[in-house]
Amino acid sequence: MLDVTDHTGEVEKRVAAIRICTTDRCAFFTPRETALLPRRECWYCVHGGFSGSADDTRQTGYCKIKK
Repeated sequence: MLDVTDHTGEVEKRVAAIRICTTDRCAFFTPRETALLPRRECWYCVHGGFSGSADDTRQTGYCKIKK
């Protein structure tokens, strides 16, 4: 099972790029329009930037929220 991490504090400070996993989450979640059943995870968030395969749910990326 994948660990779930809440990045709310890091996003609020926003002093460096935030490395995220698909199952991570924060209070600034905004669902993608294309997500059929969006869960409150970075994988389904418009701010989640993942460059790998769209089917690979174990990849890591960066939070791209503009604050």
